[in-house]
Amino acid sequence: MALLNSNKKEINAKIVYYGPGLSGKTTNIQYIYKKLKPEHKGKLMTLATQTDRTLFFDFLPVELGEIKGMKVRFQLYTVPGQVFYNATRRLVLKNVDGVVFVATAEKDKMYDNLESFKNLEENIQHYGRSLGDIPLVIQYNKMDLPDVNTVEEMQKELNKFKVPYFEGSASTGGGVLQTLTGITKLVVHRLKSQTAIADSDRAESKELKEIQLERAQETDDRQQQITEQMKEVEVQKKEQPRVQPQMKTTAQVQTKKLLNVLEVGKPEVLSNNMVIIPVVAVDDDKLQYELKITVKF
Repeated sequence: MALLNSNKKEINAKIVYYGPGLSGKTTNIQYIYKKLKPEHKGKLMTLATQTDRTLFFDFLPVELGEIKGMKVRFQLYTVPGQVFYNATRRLVLKNVDGVVFVATAEKDKMYDNLESFKNLEENIQHYGRSLGDIPLVIQYNKMDLPDVNTVEEMQKELNKFKVPYFEGSASTGGGVLQTLTGITKLVVHRLKSQTAIADSDRAESKELKEIQLERAQETDDRQQQITEQMKEVEVQKKEQPRVQPQMKTTAQVQTKKLLNVLEVGKPEVLSNNMVIIPVVAVDDDKLQYELKITVKF
């Protein structure tokens, strides 16, 4: 994933050139490095293996704009073509932001292309990601050679995700910079989208917290209001003169109903010696009653 460098006000994005051996990955990188101005590129580094090599350098384009006031610096990598070095290939793909799959158009190399593309998918899945969710372009390289597959044939076999593709001849520079421009634009667009989503999530979270605080304040105010009302009732009860109970006449006696408790709510403490318990009950006629039982202690 892209890394933020606060000191330099830069976002570092990683692009990996992937493909079978001798497909033109290294030639792409070397041509790009040669074309960039010295002030826009870092040192070209090589991680050598016994029979292949991984190249790396970073560069800072000036025409792609900024993201939230920060420039985007790209780090370009190639991977060893041989499957024998799969551990290295997988490691280079860690935290990748964009992929250029360099396929050779030679007719007898289609199996190598397919095997390498499948290997790319598997190595991306190793990190819990999907190739379909990562900025990806395909370069059909060596189109200048005789006896090559047509673009239509390459598209049918390789472009399962319907991503942008470019015809290329890395040895002469044909399509190399167009491929680079295509992948960098996709990566920048993805980074801008992710930044916008992150900002939206932060704003939504802030708004939600404000709503929760407002509700909490309303609850506290309501609780205080109920407490004051109960105090007034208690004062009124104390001030009322005691009246001796009178015997009810037969006409005044009502039939008592037996209530069955269905639900007991959360007790509410109103003062140091008073608790109100909400209760839902039902009688024999299936009529429900919402009661509040006041307990003094």
